[in-house]
Amino acid sequence: MSNFVSVILCSNCHSRYVEITEWTNEKKAIIYCRTCNNREEITNFTLGRCKVSNIELQKIRDTKAVPGKAEK
Repeated sequence: MSNFVSVILCSNCHSRYVEITEWTNEKKAIIYCRTCNNREEITNFTLGRCKVSNIELQKIRDTKAVPGKAEK
């Protein structure tokens, strides 16, 4: 098992304050950024919570996903 953590950051403002605010009747998650009020619907995914240090969080922010490039 690896020691990596998946984190969802807001691509609009890069905030880490993203959470699921509700579930639709079709079991789709509505994710919401508390910083910029960005809201999106996603399917077949959920969020987990864990503690990470500020250094690790900065590394996560610096290695954001890029279209056409998969992070392993």
